[in-house]
Parts: sequence; structure tokens; C-alpha cells
Amino acid sequence: MSDATKTHDSMKYRIPEASAWGGAWKLAMMLGGFGGLVALGGAVMQPERFAFSYLYGFVTVMTIWLGSVFFVLVQHLTGSGWSVSVRRASEFFVSGVVVLPFLFAPLIPNFKTLYPWWSADKNGVAEAQEHAEPAAKAEAAAHPHAGGAVEAAEGEHSPHELIEEATLAKKGPFLNHSFFFIRMALYFVIWLWLGLRLFRYSTSQDATGDKQWTVKLQGMAPAATILFALSLTFAGFDWIMSLEPGWYSTMFGVRIFATSAVTSFACIILVTLGWKSAGLVKNEINTEHYHDLGKLMFGFLVFWAYISFSEFFLIWYAAIPEETVYFHRRWDDSSWRNISIAIVTLKFIVPFYVTMSRNAKRNNAAIGFAACWLLVLHLVEIYYWIMPYYRPNQPVQWSGIWIEAGCVMATVGVYMTWVLRNMRKHSLIAVGDPRLSRALNFTNV
Repeated sequence: MSDATKTHDSMKYRIPEASAWGGAWKLAMMLGGFGGLVALGGAVMQPERFAFSYLYGFVTVMTIWLGSVFFVLVQHLTGSGWSVSVRRASEFFVSGVVVLPFLFAPLIPNFKTLYPWWSADKNGVAEAQEHAEPAAKAEAAAHPHAGGAVEAAEGEHSPHELIEEATLAKKGPFLNHSFFFIRMALYFVIWLWLGLRLFRYSTSQDATGDKQWTVKLQGMAPAATILFALSLTFAGFDWIMSLEPGWYSTMFGVRIFATSAVTSFACIILVTLGWKSAGLVKNEINTEHYHDLGKLMFGFLVFWAYISFSEFFLIWYAAIPEETVYFHRRWDDSSWRNISIAIVTLKFIVPFYVTMSRNAKRNNAAIGFAACWLLVLHLVEIYYWIMPYYRPNQPVQWSGIWIEAGCVMATVGVYMTWVLRNMRKHSLIAVGDPRLSRALNFTNV
């Protein structure tokens, strides 16, 4: 393909300024601004709830970004050809990495509110550790499935409190202020390097068609995937799992990954369907591509269900108090139990049957409905991860849910403003990729 042809193709897949997509970033900016005002009101009126609500909003955006990076990295790892015409949609989401550090910043003054270990009394912890082992044995024998909910006499520590404090002491070398900030900086350095390089290399190739950009992307993919996996896992441990610092689960990082992957496929499907509906792309993204995207979304949905159930089953079967406490917080109260059941039935069972058949994956309306459904349930699942810690062991606090809504609108609005502005500046299809012809002629067997 000549340079002139490449330039023509690159302009062919640009968003016209006058189109609805051309001004979509303004709507996202308005959404972010309105959400920011609502969140600010929440910060003034209910500062403690705001801390958890804002973390909820940030994690929602973070998981979308992580899943998008995963999709792009896998395509370069495998040298995939079928996905070239849909990969740019995910790369736009990847480009939003530049706003993540700024979105994270409001959380820093709220660490003391969010994380019980942040202001832990080291002397009290050390003293409790001496008594923790016999207390743990006594509690485990008497209440194997109680999650540590044992009452103590006034002025005394319950066995569960002693275990919690002793656990914090053991985790002291990891859960301390200095190391926490070092890890936080490292995550963002890795993510900025990944996001900016993946996006810049791909868009640079549009202008020249130089195959060396593909070679560079494939060369960096193995190491980048390792860094991606480690940073995702430990960021999940730090920012989400340490909300319950005494809780242990080696599978939580995998659960974050699975959730992020499902969400990213849903985002790609909805964005590309929007492009097609607006006439910005035609047969370059077709039924064959949606069939494969549907298979990936379906497959990772099953993987998410497998990981989630396996984590629950192993913790339930072992009945170790410091592990079961996570699920007791989400089951002992009827309102949280209803959300737990809803996630199982609505996030897994319903979309499982909707997307299982080949016909559904090749039907744009069906696959679009499933993607939209999963995005809504993604918001419910992240809420289920974060908000039980706002008022532990109490019913869902519905009266202040406007604060969560404001924080989600603020974080998603800011993130999507950057993503949608980049859509205006670059081709919607990776026209410089040498494998584009394979994507245009792709057929499922």
C-alpha cells in the first residue's frame, strides 16, 4: 500500500467534526463536571462516605483500562490478524492512562479513612500478637464458620480483634506508609509506560505503514504482559484488598483480571457498534469480528465465574476466620446477600444464556444488549467490592447512593473525555498495520 493510499485511508476513518461522535467528548466533559460537583457535595456533607465512593469510581475506571491493555497485549503476543480492525477501539481506552494518576490523587488524603492499617497502633498490635495464637485456636474451634464475630467483655479485646491486630503485625513490612507510596508510584510508572507506548506505536504506524512498529510492539509484549500482571495484582492487593487488611486470598488478583477482561470486551463491542451505527466504519468491522469478540466475552465471563466460585468455595471449605470474614460481610445482612445473589444470577446466568449460541454472537442487537448488561453489572460488582467497608456489618446505605453516582460520573466522565478526544485525532482503524488485509477478509469457520 502506497503512502498516498495510507493517508487516504487514515482520513477515511476519521470522525467528522460535525458528527455526534465529534462532539461526544464535550458531553463526557459535562458529565464529569456535573459528577464532580455532586462528588464535592458528598465530600463536604459525608466525607467518610465520599472516600469509599470515590475509590469505587476510580476502581471502575481502572478496571476498564486494565482490561483494554490486556486485549491489546494479547493481540501483539499472538501476532493476531483478525483483530486489527477492532484493536484501535481498545487502544483508545488504553490512551486514557494519562488521567489515571490525576483521578487517583483525591484518594491520597483519604487513606486514613479507607485503610484500617494506615493508623494502626504498633504497640497495641505487638502486644496483641503475643496473645493471638491461643485466641485464634479457641475461636476457630468454637466458631469455625463465624468469621470471627465473637463478643468480648467491656474493655477487653475479642479473639477476632486480637487475630486482626496480630495479622496486621505480620503484614507490617508490606502495609506501611513508605512502601505503599513506593508501590503506588511504581504502578503508575509501569502503566504510563505501557499505555503511552502501546498507543503511540500503533498510531505512528498509520502515517508510514512501517512494519518496524509492529515488530517493536510484538517485541515488547512478553515483558509488558509480565509487568501488567504483577502491577494489576499488587494494585488490587493494595487499593482494594487492604480495605480488609486481615483478609487473605491468593485468587483476588485473578478475579480483578477476569472482571477487567469481560468489561473491556463489552466496551469494544459497544464502541464499535456505535461507530457502525453512525456510518464511521462499514464492513471493516463486521459480523465475523463480533462473533470473535462475543466468544472472548463469553469465555472470560465463564472464567470470571469459575474464579469467583473457586475462591468462595475454598474459603468456605477451609473455614479460616480471617478468610471467611470477607464473605460474612456480604452475606450476614439480607441487603448485601441480595446483591451477592444478584451478581451470581444477573452477571453470570443471564448473559451466559444470552451469548452462548453462535447466532447470538452474530446478531449485533443481541451481542450489544449483552455487552450493555455486563457493563451495568460491572458497576454493581465494583460496588460489592468497595462499599461494604463504609459501614461494616450494616445494611446497604441506599440513602447516600447519590455520592457514589457522582463519583462514578466524575471519574468516568474525565476518563472518557480524554478517550473521545483521541478518537477525533486519530484513525478509527489501524490502517498502517501490515495485517489489516487479514482482518478485512477474516471469516469464522
